[in-house]
Amino acid sequence: MALGFLLVMLAPMIWVFGQVNESSKQLCQRALQTVLEGNVARLRLNVLTLKQEAAQLAKNPTVLRLVREGTAQPKPATTDSADGVPDGVPDDIQKLRELFPNLPEANGWVVTNPDGIIIAADSDSRLGERCPWTPLNRSTLQSGKQAVVLPDYASDSSSLGCLFTLAPILSAKERHFEMIGSVGWVVDPRDYLSDLLGTNRTDATCLFDRYGRLLTRSRFEDQLSNLRVDQPTEAQRPWYPTLLRQPGFVSRESGTKLNTETLADRPLTKMADRAIRGSAGSNTQGYRDYRGVTVVGAWRWMPDLRIGIATEIDSSEAFRSINLMKWLIAGTFGALTFAGIGLATLAVLSERLRQRLNDRDEDVRHLGQYELTELLGAGGMGAVYRGKHQFLRRDVAIKVLEGEQLSRQSIARFRREVQLTSNLRHPNTIAIYDYGQAENLSGAKSSSNSDSKPGSDTASSNNKKPPQFEQGVFYYVMEYIDGISLQQLIDFYGPQSPERTIHLLRQICGSIAEAHEAGLIHRDIKPANILLSAKSNTYDHIKVLDFGLVKELNKADDTLAMTMTRSDSMTGTPLYMAPETIRDATQAGPAGDLYSIGAVGYSLLTGKSTYEGESAIDLCLKQLERPPVSPEIRLGRSLPQGLQEIIMKCLSLRPEDRPASIGQLLKSLESLPEASEWNQTDSIDWWENVFEANRQKTPVETKAGTVADRPLEGIS
Repeated sequence: MALGFLLVMLAPMIWVFGQVNESSKQLCQRALQTVLEGNVARLRLNVLTLKQEAAQLAKNPTVLRLVREGTAQPKPATTDSADGVPDGVPDDIQKLRELFPNLPEANGWVVTNPDGIIIAADSDSRLGERCPWTPLNRSTLQSGKQAVVLPDYASDSSSLGCLFTLAPILSAKERHFEMIGSVGWVVDPRDYLSDLLGTNRTDATCLFDRYGRLLTRSRFEDQLSNLRVDQPTEAQRPWYPTLLRQPGFVSRESGTKLNTETLADRPLTKMADRAIRGSAGSNTQGYRDYRGVTVVGAWRWMPDLRIGIATEIDSSEAFRSINLMKWLIAGTFGALTFAGIGLATLAVLSERLRQRLNDRDEDVRHLGQYELTELLGAGGMGAVYRGKHQFLRRDVAIKVLEGEQLSRQSIARFRREVQLTSNLRHPNTIAIYDYGQAENLSGAKSSSNSDSKPGSDTASSNNKKPPQFEQGVFYYVMEYIDGISLQQLIDFYGPQSPERTIHLLRQICGSIAEAHEAGLIHRDIKPANILLSAKSNTYDHIKVLDFGLVKELNKADDTLAMTMTRSDSMTGTPLYMAPETIRDATQAGPAGDLYSIGAVGYSLLTGKSTYEGESAIDLCLKQLERPPVSPEIRLGRSLPQGLQEIIMKCLSLRPEDRPASIGQLLKSLESLPEASEWNQTDSIDWWENVFEANRQKTPVETKAGTVADRPLEGIS
């Protein structure tokens, strides 16, 4: 079976490799041709520029007079006269040297007589030399057309290796024009044209003539001495061209011995041979260049210039990706060989793994269309899970009431919590998304409706007659906050600065103010019920949650509220409960929330709770008897007096001594000098530096809850 698997895998791998190899060659061919066409256009543009400039010079009066009157000028003496002008140089030549422009494309200029003798030039060394034009060049000039004269490597003149673009100088004679001379530009193809066409370590574009002589600079100058058998003379050495001939040996990589025949006797390279014959094409299969190295390339012959142009790149560089692919396939094949050997063992293990995965899938808990991924916390009013909607894939927090937590009162309170909270819209209050009832946590049968409004009881709507006692799992879905609670902030980061404490308290006041305006009191404000996050680039953003003990102030005949809150019961969390609420839970009012906010501010400012005790009863007695010590005494260092007075006023034993309302408390906080000293820059600095630096070495969960942290219910 393993051998069959390898054969099945090997066949498509070979096919894929073939396709990739062919595609790479096609891409390489297109790239070479694109580079070649671009260089052809640049070359023609430069030649055209030189021809146009030469045509303008041919009409220059000084040039015409010099040609009509001048003869071949002897090379001037090397001794300069007193005025700095070489002896024997006519004034017209000096004038031309001042008038002729300096072109970046050219290395100089010349003026010749009809016989090609240079009678004026930018350089004294060229005077009296013969321009190396061919009979075809002369015939072209005599016909009134411009000519490109290629280098003549047979002479020892100063223009050896130079290219000329000449325009004829015509004179009217009877009914026709007669060429009386020529004028044009001198170009060193090894200089400007080499830089124009571009040369780098792996590829280059070159120009060559019909003899296979390289006109531009070779990118392998350091290897040329090893590629020549016939050595040039000392005068020719700087200009001696590289011949595009097949070497009598392969380069140093192959190690083939050098023979004694001259380079000129060897055949042209495949590229040069085809180009000189007038062919335009490319080769990506690979051929040997004049070094004996396998290359790929594209070429074209330009008959109007009698020049060939080619772009070549070493085959090893062009197809490096293919070679890497070969190694990858070889490695893959080796890996598959080992895989085939262990296939039988993997078959057995895969069956076991499948069974484990099935078991794990059975353990994944669902509620309707929500998947529960992580338990975030649990308490007397249910458990909170992190979850995701099956289709929206949005992280949410899901509060669940099930099992032993189910009772008529708890179900009523649970519904009450979601109904009342869903009406709150303040940005610092947790948002409710959905509410529903399921048969169990596996989600086998769910009455959840994600399109229903928060607070709607979809379970009841699916039954014409409600049951005597509702069974199953009740849940509601709220926004998930990725952050920490204020309790975690206090436990792991200690006392907070007065400026940050004010910033956080103002947000808490904003949330509770909306609830009070709606006739609701929270009754369980504590650091564990307040989340802090860096959400959507809004750092230090507060979210108040867990309105499970919320009470409506405007319903005196609210039977459910009276049942949930009896005078002989205590509802809330020690240390954050107002004294009057401890005495009589029915007396809970807005002043009780103000006391709780003051206790939260006290903990933020000092890093400690308002009181310390051995039991809940002990804590409650201390809260009834005396106010807590001032924050600066508890902390052991001085604090802003205004902030301390506000917090201690909130913690007054008598409700009438506290701020009259949340609005008044918020106004007092905003009037403090420190209220404007904590901004987003400070928040960003804390989250990006302090929080990120410590999150790897401190746990995300808060410390184990104490008796002071747990809510009290039903303590008579």
